[in-house]
Parts: sequence; structure tokens; C-alpha cells
Amino acid sequence: MSIWTWLGAVFPILFLFLMMSVFHMKTERAAFLGIICAMISAILIGKSTPQIVTTDLEKGAFSALNILIVIWPAVFLYEMMKFAGVFQSIKQMLQKKTQDELVMVLLICWLFSSFLQGITGFGVPVAVCAPILIALGVQPLWSVIITLLGHAWANTYGTFALAWDALITQSETQKIFEIKWLAGLLLLGVNFAGALLISWLYGKGKALRHIFPFLLIISLVQGGGQLIVSFTNSAIAAFIPTTLALVVGWFILSAGFYTKPWKMDSKLMVRRENEEIEKQLNKTITTEQLVEVKENSSNKPITNGQAIFPFIILAAISVIVLLIKPIHEVMNQTIFALSFPQIETGRGFIVEATDSYGAIHIFTHAGFVLLLTVIVTLFLYLQKGYLDKQKIKSIITATLKKIIPTSLGILFLIVMSQVLKGSGIMQLIAQGVTQLTGKYYSFAVPFLGLLGAFVTSSNTSSNILLGSFQKTAADMISVNEAAILAAQTAGGAIGTVVGPSTILLGTTTAGCEGKEGEVLRFMLPIVLVEAAITGIVITVLIH
Repeated sequence: MSIWTWLGAVFPILFLFLMMSVFHMKTERAAFLGIICAMISAILIGKSTPQIVTTDLEKGAFSALNILIVIWPAVFLYEMMKFAGVFQSIKQMLQKKTQDELVMVLLICWLFSSFLQGITGFGVPVAVCAPILIALGVQPLWSVIITLLGHAWANTYGTFALAWDALITQSETQKIFEIKWLAGLLLLGVNFAGALLISWLYGKGKALRHIFPFLLIISLVQGGGQLIVSFTNSAIAAFIPTTLALVVGWFILSAGFYTKPWKMDSKLMVRRENEEIEKQLNKTITTEQLVEVKENSSNKPITNGQAIFPFIILAAISVIVLLIKPIHEVMNQTIFALSFPQIETGRGFIVEATDSYGAIHIFTHAGFVLLLTVIVTLFLYLQKGYLDKQKIKSIITATLKKIIPTSLGILFLIVMSQVLKGSGIMQLIAQGVTQLTGKYYSFAVPFLGLLGAFVTSSNTSSNILLGSFQKTAADMISVNEAAILAAQTAGGAIGTVVGPSTILLGTTTAGCEGKEGEVLRFMLPIVLVEAAITGIVITVLIH
């Protein structure tokens, strides 16, 4: 493969990144232009025919539906909780438990977001946690960034181990025990690094010295717990330790640790005071938040129990539908999928025929779980008087305003991703990296996992895309396949924080739409360093 062929293959991805992060183009526009670049690359570099490209466009549109049916109820749930005063209630509940601002931030962006990743995924953690952090006084853009950093580690065994199952299925490896051990250690490192970085961003060395014991304990519970539980049941390897971490965190506070007033002059936080709101809520907020409080000033105060009710229902439905085997087997039978014929590009890249492309298991899908949560919560809040018909109209209007541009952005991103996958472009990129790195290919593996997650906004999709290739590459250069596959999924987990679709969902609920490029530009150096460290660790282990 020539360097020009490889550059032609990677060009659409570079174009998307530059348009979003350097030229600050809106995500939907950048992704639409990215589709055009991907189509050109597919035809000229991947040797796809117009018919193949058309098929990939259809596949991409259907794949986007898999994500959109999660996003729509998630945004509606967010708007419903906002109008019911849930986020302010959660803030007040946390402030009764602790006056340590950094601990409050970590409880949401690290502990709670990881818990949500364990049971849902699909961008739900950032969609839910960013608004809560804003209520705590975190700047909107930073609320997205630190939530992404806080739950990245759970993107292999989260969503009841979808990404893990994809890795094992696609690679057809037999070294499952060894992969679990290595992946667990790498993801423990990602967990601890994320917590350290969030604390550093809050207050640098002083914040780290203050919070380090808390970070160490919770990281061992989360990352160490995931490693241990994965050997028993992969499906709950993230769910159990993230739930336990919430309990341990609450116990630490109940024991009197980290409860005294403590905060710093942090760039993450809004410090501009407003006298009117100080009188009403005894808090510091932005002008936009002031408008929101005035709009909802007539709300009936919501109790703490009913404020967290949506999250309890979400967890309960997830466990019932996904973990109770008899119920899961019945509900998992209704499937919506499409059929596509086999295709082969001019370069010999083959995509097998399928009768179940993008299968959506309707009644066990995260979107269905969220929809049930919305329905039950809506009924309760109407009954209790937290919502009324006028507010429902406002919720619907606000939801539509957010989801239309967001849906277009996600649709175009997923279509672009599918064109790159279906034409073999991603395989060409991976092959080029293999040729360049040779026996030190192990160092590059996390970067490929990261790239797959960036293109698809999903560690699951990254493992589907590259799992088989990584095993083949390991066999070709005679290196430990378990180490390579562990590095692949660790790199994919790291890369989810720069997934444009996930970032877009976060900026939507945080009210900073159009700032996706700023998030991406800030996060990229961080994930590259994490991938490099992962690559070094794996290379040292292998050699």
C-alpha cells in the first residue's frame, strides 16, 4: 500500500476533525460534508461501486436509528426533570450530605455517570449528568468534558458488556481469561487516570492532595471490582462495582469524611453571584440558569425521593428486562432488522450477506427502557402536581428544538461511519498502521481502537469493526493475541470520550450546542496520551 493510498483513506476522518475542532463548524454540517468525503474516498481508494456506496448509505441510516431511539426519550426525560425541578432538588440533597464541592462534582461526573454507563450507555450518562453538574455550579462545557472523562473506563463492560461480547464474538479468540485479566488492569488505569484528571482540572495539586484517598478507594472499588466481577459474569462486571461504589461513597460521607465546606477558585465552576437567586436558592448561577429558575419559580417543591425516582425506575427496569433470564428471553424475541446482499469492493473487501443487519431487539433496547422510564415518571409527576398540561407542552417544544439538529448530526455521523466501514477504508487504515509499526504494532493497537471509537462513537462498534482484524494482525506478527485484544478494547473505551455523537448529545442537554469542536479539541491530547501509555504498557508486557 502506498502512502498516498493510506492518506486518501484517512482523509475523511481528518477532514471531520478539522471542520469540527479547528473551523468550529456545526456537527451536522461537518458530518454531511464528511459523508461526501467518505463517498469519494470509498470510490477512489476503496474501489467501491456506486451501488455499494448506496447500500452503505442505507445501512448507515438504519444504524443511526439504533441510537436515535435512545436519544429521543433521553432528551425528553431531561426536559421533564428540568421542568419538575429535579436537578435543583438533587443539588440540595447533595449539599445536605456534604459541603465539599469537589466531592459533589465527583459523585455525579464519576460515580453516578459510571453507574448509568453500566446499565444504559448510548450517551445517556453525559445527557443526564451534565445538567446535574450545571445545577451544582459547573460550567456547561466543563460539565460535558468531566462526565465524558468520568465514565470512559466503563465502556467495555458497560451496557451489560455489549462491547466485550462484540470483541470476543468478532475475534473468535479462546484466550478469554487472559484478555479479561489484561483488559481489567488497563481499564482500572483508565478509571484512576480519569478521576485524577478531573480533580486536577478542578484545582490542580491542592485538589489532588485533598481528594486522593477518596479517589484511591473508589477507583479500587470500581476498576478493581470490574476486574474481579468480570471473571464471574461479564454482563454485570460494570453494573455491580459502579453500584457498590455509590454505596461506598455514601458510606464515606456518612462516616463524616469529606463533609466539611471545601472549595477552590476553579475554572470548572461558575463563581458569578446573583443576589436574587442567592436569596431564593442560596446558590451561584449563570444568567441562563436565572431565567430557568424564574420560569419554574411556581413549581411545587419536589421531594428528594421523587427527584431520584426516574433513576431508580431506570435501574429497576434495566435489571428486570436485561438480567432476569426468563423475562429477557421473552422480551428479546421481537426484532426489527434489515436484509442486505453480500458486497465485494474492487480491492476484494467482502461484507457478507445478512438477514438481520442492525438488529434492534425492541423490548430489551435501551430506548425502550428509557421510554418506560419516561412514561412511569411522567405519570407520577403529573399525579403529584410537579408537572401540568402547560409544562408538558413546553417540554415537548424544548425537546423538539434540541433533538432535530442533534438527530441530523448523529444521522450524518453514523452514515459517514458506515461508508468508511463498508468500503474497507477502515481496514486500509489499520493495515497501513500495521505495515508502518511492524513488530511494535502493539504500541499502535490502542490508537486503532481509539480511532474506531472516534469514527463510530462506540467501543462496541470499534470492537466489531476491528476485533477480527486485531486477532489476524496478532497472528501475522506472532504476538500475544490476548494483549492485542485487551489493548483494542481499552483504546476503544478511551476513544469514546471523543465520539462526536456522544459529545453532541452532551452539549445538547448542557445547553451549549455548537461547542462540540471545543470539547473535541480539548479532549484529543488527553486521549492520545492515555492511548500512548496503554500502548507502552502492552508493548513492555509483550516484549
